[in-house]
Amino acid sequence: MKTIYTIALAITTLFATSTYAQDTSDLVKSIMETADVSKDQAEGGAGALFGMAKETMTKEDFGKISDVVPDMDGLLDAIPSTGSNKTSMLGSAAKQLTGMPKVQAAFDKLGISQEKVALFTPVIVNYVEEKGGKVVGDMLGKVFK
Repeated sequence: MKTIYTIALAITTLFATSTYAQDTSDLVKSIMETADVSKDQAEGGAGALFGMAKETMTKEDFGKISDVVPDMDGLLDAIPSTGSNKTSMLGSAAKQLTGMPKVQAAFDKLGISQEKVALFTPVIVNYVEEKGGKVVGDMLGKVFK
């Protein structure tokens, strides 16, 4: 009986993880198709935009966004470092960027043109709205206006 329970638990975990990963890849795939970017660019760009939302929104409100985006931590981890390892004034300034300048710096680092930021945002907002409802999608949409 214990073996059956262990197998059932393993199958359930595998299925849940697969569905979770599929939802994230649906978002990334939509961005890739819409903005004509690579997987790394889609993940890093989405992460940069979600990072801006995290900086701008209250912890509670961002939690509502994070709850409907599988692997939010992975997307946030995909944001390229925009600072320099050097202690130059420019490196220090880059580390202090916030908001849209920080997003633009991340897009530059990823090799994505600034015009494509406008292609990412509706895909991300629509995805969040589809998964979390209109109220949650509107909360995120306000960050990007």
